[in-house]
Amino acid sequence: SPVAGPVVLTDPTNPAAPTAGSNSPVCSGNSINLTANGQSGATFSWTGPNSYNSTSQNPTILSATTVMSGSYCVTQTVAGCTSSPACVTVTVNQTPAAPTAGASPNPICSGNTLTLTATGQVGATYNWTFPDGGTATGSPVTRTNVTTGMSGIYSVTQTVNGCTSTTPGTVNVTVNQTPSAPT
Repeated sequence: SPVAGPVVLTDPTNPAAPTAGSNSPVCSGNSINLTANGQSGATFSWTGPNSYNSTSQNPTILSATTVMSGSYCVTQTVAGCTSSPACVTVTVNQTPAAPTAGASPNPICSGNTLTLTATGQVGATYNWTFPDGGTATGSPVTRTNVTTGMSGIYSVTQTVNGCTSTTPGTVNVTVNQTPSAPT
């Protein structure tokens, strides 16, 4: 009976690691979008902070929180062989709360100077919207020679680390007409 010669078995080569990406940095409350680019026909497996895992190629994580920051890694599997992981770092910055808005003096008489102030997080940028359609940046902000048409709700948001408060701080300003000089 013939004898079979030696047989050499070789493992197939593992696929290369996929390319991992994300929309980082993300503001809390928004979605984290992860992306993986790999071989055609591959299946993907993601892992990440807080025991995160997904088998979607491009998963979306809704309503991100700061504890979701960290390294997300993905592998691809082709013909039963799994690649090394590719990782992407995701940063989730806290979306700030509404700042506190103030106006002084309030009420104010027309022709005077109104000072608007915003109080919030250290290092915040403040963006104001005026009831008469104007805008301004900063704190304090002054409006000189005010008129009764400048009465109404003044709104201010704060932006920290690229994240803007979803609700504004507001202050209702009353501008009273200064009477003309008597005869």
